Formats: sequence, C-alpha cells, structure tokens
Amino acid sequence: MNIKKILVPTDFSKGSEVAYPVAQNIADVFGSVIDFIHVIPTLKYLNESIKRLGVPLDMNKDIYPRIMEESELKLKKAMGQYLKEINTGKHIIKIERRPSAAIIEYASKHGYDMIVLGSHGKDETKFIRGGTTERVIRGSKVPVFSVDSRFDGNNVNNIVLTTDSSELSISAFPLAVTLADSYGADLTLFHVIELYGSVSEEIPRNPAKGEQISIYEGIINRINHFLDSRKFDSMHVQRSGVTFEDEVIITEGDKSKTIPLYTKIEKGISAHYEIETYATEHADIVVMATHGHSGFAHLILGSTAEKVAQYVRKPVVTIRPDENDFKPVES
Repeated sequence: MNIKKILVPTDFSKGSEVAYPVAQNIADVFGSVIDFIHVIPTLKYLNESIKRLGVPLDMNKDIYPRIMEESELKLKKAMGQYLKEINTGKHIIKIERRPSAAIIEYASKHGYDMIVLGSHGKDETKFIRGGTTERVIRGSKVPVFSVDSRFDGNNVNNIVLTTDSSELSISAFPLAVTLADSYGADLTLFHVIELYGSVSEEIPRNPAKGEQISIYEGIINRINHFLDSRKFDSMHVQRSGVTFEDEVIITEGDKSKTIPLYTKIEKGISAHYEIETYATEHADIVVMATHGHSGFAHLILGSTAEKVAQYVRKPVVTIRPDENDFKPVES
C-alpha cells in the first residue's frame, strides 16, 4: 500500500499537536503530501441569541471571517514549524456543525490515503480517545491513525493486527504490513477464542494438531488466499516450519525483503478485554478493521473495535473495508 496523501485534522490543542510529527514521520517514508484541516463548529444557538437580542453583529459577516483569518495564521504556523517543505501541502478551513462529519467527508471526497489525528483534542472525555476522534474512527472509509503524546515513532518494535479470522478483519493485513515495513517492526496477529463462540469455529479442527494450531494454520491460509484473490502479488506469508512464527515476504522487482510474523492466540470471555490486555504489554501500534464478524451471533466487529479504540492506551490504526467487496459470488 502507498500513503501519498495524509490529512491531519487539528483544533490547535496540545492533544491534536501530537499528530503533526507522526504525519511527518510517515511522509518521510512514503514521500507523502500532508494537508492540515481545521473545522470551525457552527455556533447556531449563539447566532440565534444574537439576532433575538438585536446586537449589531452578524456571525457570517463579522465573527466567522475573523475566526477563519486567525485559523489560517495558526495553520500556516503549525505546518511551517512541524512539516518539511517538501511534504507540506495545503491548509483547509471549513465551517460545519459537526467537525467529525466534515473531516470524514473531506477525506473521502479528496482521495486521502490516511487520516492522522490526536487521540484527544479540546473535547476531553473519560475515554482514551475524545468524541471527535472516536466518531472519525467509527465513520471514516479512509484509514485512521490516532495517537497520543506517549507515542514514540523512533521506538516501534511490534505492530499488532487483531483478527477474528474473517476475511473482513484480514483485509487490514496489507496496511499492517505497510506500517511494519515503514517502521522496521515485527508484525503479530492476535486472535481471541471467545468463551461463547467466534468465527474461527468455522475453521476445521485437526484433532491431531489441536484447536489453537488448527486456527493458526487456518488464519495463515486465509491471509494468503486473501492476498491472492485481491491481487496483492508483491506480498505473501511464508511458513517457517516453526509454529506461530512465520515471515511476510515483500517482493519489489527482483528484490525481496522479509518481516517477522508472529501469531498469538488467547482464550477469553471478551475479545476487546484480551486485546486491551495484550496490547498494553506488547504492542506499539494496534491495527484493526472496523468491520468484520465477532462472536457466535456474527456481530459487527465495530463494537469490539470501538471499545478497543476507547480503552487501549496505544496508537490505533483502523481501516474500514467495503463490505460489498466481501459478499460471496452467487453461482
């Protein structure tokens, strides 16, 4: 995967500033162009109150233009301070009622490859990620990389991809490989066998190998099938002969490189709790698809992804595949 266009939303808070150097770090690897966007929330009720009071002020003529002018100066200053000139793109200012919706729409409409934003902006909440960030993660079709002040781009050793073994969840694999390659990190597949059932029950069990090894081999086979069917010809998983330890082979012309690939399978009552526990101790970045199947009732993985995004104290990268691409072809 190639990350050529990055969108960085900001509300100029300390929380949003942490995303600036991360975006530049990614741009260093991929030669990306970085655009900044600031969304000014519409002050509907204030505007109506001013009109009722008869105050000689007009929001559209007197207030918003001043805010936009001040915002433009702040955007230019931030981009000049944090970005290299070769990677500096344009700055965008929009006036919308809901900042998250404006960010999602703009990123989708203008063909961005990734949104990089702080876990918290000014909208502080009790959760690890603020309301605006959480809504962008939930609704964006563009991959979202949310980080906080603890993230050290120079110390990324292990990227964890969560999977429930479904093809939808595996669709995040190429993005996880791309990040592991760019950061020089290992990649770990993390799967939870939930107490009340999961999609991995569809994987045939070999009594001679046991449950965990059967699931492990099934996931690796599904990944290679996904890569073949989706024409990711430059990438495949090569078995090493050591259980739970393999390699991702990336070919570029007549050259190739490898990324260590580990598989970790845990048993637990809830996937999001096990993911949170494992990621806290072992992950530097968590990657996951925001749709998929999880649990015996084939619930949307979005609920698990949402809880992980709220509670995991690690950078989270989410990708939302188009579910229509994964529907069985009718004969």
